[in-house]
Amino acid sequence: MMRIGVIGCGNMASAVVIGIHKSNPEVEFLTYTPSQVRAKNLAQEVKGAVVSSLQDFEKVDYLMIACKPQQFSSLAKELEGLDLSKLTLVSIMAAVPIEKIQMALKSKNVIRLMPSMPMQVEEGISLLLASDGLQKEKMADFSELLKGSSVIFECKSETEFNQLTVLTASGPAYVYYLAEIFEKQLLDWGVDKDAAKQLAIQLFKGSSLFMEASTLSLNDQIAQVTSKKGVTIEAIDLFRSSSIGQNIKTGVERAFQRSLEIEKAIESEIR
Repeated sequence: MMRIGVIGCGNMASAVVIGIHKSNPEVEFLTYTPSQVRAKNLAQEVKGAVVSSLQDFEKVDYLMIACKPQQFSSLAKELEGLDLSKLTLVSIMAAVPIEKIQMALKSKNVIRLMPSMPMQVEEGISLLLASDGLQKEKMADFSELLKGSSVIFECKSETEFNQLTVLTASGPAYVYYLAEIFEKQLLDWGVDKDAAKQLAIQLFKGSSLFMEASTLSLNDQIAQVTSKKGVTIEAIDLFRSSSIGQNIKTGVERAFQRSLEIEKAIESEIR
């Protein structure tokens, strides 16, 4: 039986663990948080076990590091004295490169994983990046665990991993933001709260399914819904002339730059 240790049981870690559990119920999870509260909640949901000591993780197959990037230095000190060299470490931390994880935890076997929240409903995206020299079987086995809950994309470099993170992992927040705008418009028109939310969600759900089923480019799909001097093109023309698309791209780029700032700050702590 495969055993996965989980340090940190926040939203992203929970999305991964729950997603894996749904398609791989035989995997055993050992969870840990300092207060044990969130560890207990997650363990109950996936029929796992809570551990009270970090030493219990020395015998797992994979050890998932899911603390906040700013907490990694403190965690590394707590893990000093443990032999992690034979484990495969799976980091869900943003902005912490593989080299720094290897240095701090004294293990060469590292996988960076960046999940997305929709993994909980088996519709996520998982970015993966493996350390040089990691056994192909280790990467393949872990990737297989994720296939039931997400689309897998293996990155070629730390830069690509960090860039895609602000789109695939942060992206659901952008989608929720846009959905909220439409929900508020419906509320302004007098639609009741529950119906407004349902309509906004269905708009994105149905459109996503149609995008996936269609062989047309996204631009051609826009053209399918619009017509010259029609209703829809009025909104699209305004969106384009007011640079909404460019503002979204700028926002994503700012998120990427912020990740670089965090990475630089963490590097100075780990040296």
